[in-house]
Amino acid sequence: MMKSITQREIDIPNLYRIKKGDRAKLFAMYLRAFEEYPKLVGSFPKRETRLIALEATIRFYCTYDLHNGSSFSLDENIREAVVIVHSDKMNYNLFRHILAGSYGKEYRRAMKRLSKKERQVYVRLYQELDLLEEDIPIPMPHLYIDFLGTDPEYQGQGRGKKLMRQICEYADSVRLPIMLFTNTEADVKFYQGLGFHIIGVTSSETFGFVNTYLLYEPK
Repeated sequence: MMKSITQREIDIPNLYRIKKGDRAKLFAMYLRAFEEYPKLVGSFPKRETRLIALEATIRFYCTYDLHNGSSFSLDENIREAVVIVHSDKMNYNLFRHILAGSYGKEYRRAMKRLSKKERQVYVRLYQELDLLEEDIPIPMPHLYIDFLGTDPEYQGQGRGKKLMRQICEYADSVRLPIMLFTNTEADVKFYQGLGFHIIGVTSSETFGFVNTYLLYEPK
């Protein structure tokens, strides 16, 4: 009997599947790649504070995604990376985050470096993000794409596009759509160039960011 995609690890030919021992390198690359993450720029204008909030975000959400999904790069150098999680595993709750290790010591250390007021802003930011997504018509099941990033030193070389084309081919092979969201017009155009189309747009009056939700439908 053939296993369903939720019962097996995602395996994509010609891509390097990031291992547990690669996580330090992966997280370091993400910290460089997402330094100007739009949601955090509006919430934490000071660069030093924003980098702390960014590290907490990566430690918390990426740790969950890696526990429940798979991460890929073009090669073992990890100059770019993306995380893929099946929608069945995207039901966030406290127990699942504890099981995944989201509240690990690195995350806790980052949060302690924020002031009480900054921590409150951080929590409200991500609570609002979850609420904004509730009315988006997301098809089930799907593959969720998170943390697509390229090291700034290697941006502009087409590495992210090459990586995503392989992901789209995988989605075609397993007959599952891909869902993601992004915060910049340039990123929207990037994904549209890969065959994604917009399924919804939300905006935050409190923090000033815009989320555009995009879907890739398998061929």
